[in-house]
Amino acid sequence: MEKQTNLSPLHCIFFIYQSFAYTTDGVLAEEEKKMIGNAMFRWTGSDEKQTNTIIQETLTWGQQNIKTIKEQVEAMMSMIEFLKTQESFDLKKREYFLMDIRNIARSDGKFLDAEKKWHDMMSKQLGVEIKISAETDDSIKESLEKVEKRKIGFRR
Repeated sequence: MEKQTNLSPLHCIFFIYQSFAYTTDGVLAEEEKKMIGNAMFRWTGSDEKQTNTIIQETLTWGQQNIKTIKEQVEAMMSMIEFLKTQESFDLKKREYFLMDIRNIARSDGKFLDAEKKWHDMMSKQLGVEIKISAETDDSIKESLEKVEKRKIGFRR
């Protein structure tokens, strides 16, 4: 019998970072992986064991449950919605999260319009008014509405 594992905000943060880095341009560059690892290390309070566990559990879950880019995007946006409901994920942490998104986007030496738009979609969904793309508010809202929500969870 499988044991249910609680979905933690850290699992979500890693999944979002990894998905964002990959889905915006179809490449997960080494620089992006390094930036994501550094960000996760900070989120875990510099706990290397916890960082590695979160990364491995999330990668395994993703391999077992995510089959398409569409599913990846749906899960990513559902996880952002989940994070928004977490009392501990306050405004300061949301701003750090979005700063990490920008740093991940820039880490490969490119800051694509698609990355800026995804940042703004995440920002809007989190209720943080940090806008960096040339997209209109209506366009961002419309793009968010097009993404279906996906049931998320982890099993061990």
